[in-house]
Amino acid sequence: MKLKNQSSGMEYPHYHDYNFKSILQERANGLLRFIGIPYRLLSVMLSEFTTIGPGISRIDFAGEALKDDKIISLIIECQSKIPTDEDIKRFFQYVASMRIFKNNDVELFILCIEKVPYTKKEFIINDECTYTMHIISLKNYKAREIFKNIEDKLKHNKEITDMDIASLQMIVYTDYDESQLEILLKARKLIERIAENSGMDINQKKAIIYLLDVLSVNMLNEKEIEKYEEETYMMLNPTDRYLLKKGKNEGKREGKREGKREGKLDVAKKLLAKGFQIEEIIELTGLTKEDLLKENIS
Repeated sequence: MKLKNQSSGMEYPHYHDYNFKSILQERANGLLRFIGIPYRLLSVMLSEFTTIGPGISRIDFAGEALKDDKIISLIIECQSKIPTDEDIKRFFQYVASMRIFKNNDVELFILCIEKVPYTKKEFIINDECTYTMHIISLKNYKAREIFKNIEDKLKHNKEITDMDIASLQMIVYTDYDESQLEILLKARKLIERIAENSGMDINQKKAIIYLLDVLSVNMLNEKEIEKYEEETYMMLNPTDRYLLKKGKNEGKREGKREGKREGKLDVAKKLLAKGFQIEEIIELTGLTKEDLLKENIS
């Protein structure tokens, strides 16, 4: 089963793969340390919040976290601009949903590409519902220096730390001169080199790339996303490229088959409306009686 990043259309391994999920959680904790969020994740809940509530869009990241022996619900949102009034209304929906779902206090952190004039704002909805919106920007970090540091370590066979990897995953929130697409592709190439040099486990690599993508790819437009997918596909080794291509081709064939079936069902409905008998519809469309009954065409 796949989980799709709704903002980009890119596909990722689903969270319910236990091994992947546990590794992802540890990598996410590394990111929290890097950006200065003083909590330790206990569980990742993103997939459980993709469609919660009427009109509520997907939360970028949600989880339960621990600080000073207290469990809280943690929400992290990623965006390029400083939150607007509309954003703040949307965030309140997230906070309210989390409180209903888990009945914990909620902390909300916004990762923002722009330099921000404030670090937090308090919101009091009523006596029983208050929350703090923390704003974080990494503009004091220089992408050029992050890349140079890691490239030097690779050149001299020095250890690449979890904080080095976290800095690559958060690269679009730092200060840089290139386009967001260029900066992401550079980070992805370095991650591939790090994985190859260290003999990294495949699930570790997937978790690192997942966090890079889910935190950053929604900053790209549709054309840039296509370019990103195309270039990152070519970074894979020949075996991984073959397996990925095979999976995509199978998906396309399945989509075409499903599309043909949907077309036949539309024709069947029109024929029924014109007074054709079920036997005639079956003969003309090639559908079975079960197909028609399943769609209430009878």
